[in-house]
Amino acid sequence: MTMDAAAPRPVEGRPPVTGLVVAGGLGTRLGGPLPKQFLPLRDRPVVQWALERIAAVEAVTEVILVLPADWLAEGAARLAGWRPDKPFRIVAGGARRQDSVAAGLAAIAHEGWVAVHDGARPALPVEVAAGAVAAAWELGNAVCAVPATDTLVEAREGLVCGEVPRERVFQVQTPQIFPVKVLREALAAAARDGVTGTDDAGLVRRLGIPIHLVPGSRRNLKLTRPEDLPLLEALV
Repeated sequence: MTMDAAAPRPVEGRPPVTGLVVAGGLGTRLGGPLPKQFLPLRDRPVVQWALERIAAVEAVTEVILVLPADWLAEGAARLAGWRPDKPFRIVAGGARRQDSVAAGLAAIAHEGWVAVHDGARPALPVEVAAGAVAAAWELGNAVCAVPATDTLVEAREGLVCGEVPRERVFQVQTPQIFPVKVLREALAAAARDGVTGTDDAGLVRRLGIPIHLVPGSRRNLKLTRPEDLPLLEALV
């Protein structure tokens, strides 16, 4: 599904950047009849907030949304009031997150960059996303993350057996920015090897490519449980 818009020009001297918003799951941990990406957050669906934040990044030249195959029409209807000033398409995802990312990548016609963002992270600060894209251009990739702040321990059968140095532990977020070719290679390698990853950075790292962490934000909360909704209400 395509919503027409005039094609913007890439940032001068830089290849195009696709903002790939992945919302291909059903959010079963949250419960309820609707996938979590369609839940109302203030005056719009959760996923629309995520789309707006990615589309607001100057370097992003197009936006692709990945939804569950059975929810494409519903998604288009719920987003009918959003008129981005950049090309926008909705494509069907797959059974796993990485299958949905692969489906989104298949819709990209250029060999530039892709910024993959979770559709369940509606409060992403635009400046954080913009900074991550700029960092990726310099470093070769960029993954938003925040340092752990709590005391961390390792436990077995409910008993603490050691402490984990928290200065070495980070909570990984999105967006995660890679060259399109690199992420395609990582997903193809994972499919070939029968590997299921929890995020794109882990699959790229399997290729032997160093992953660069860049500043994320505590505001960039992922909607996972019912108690997250009131927090996000205050953040968006």
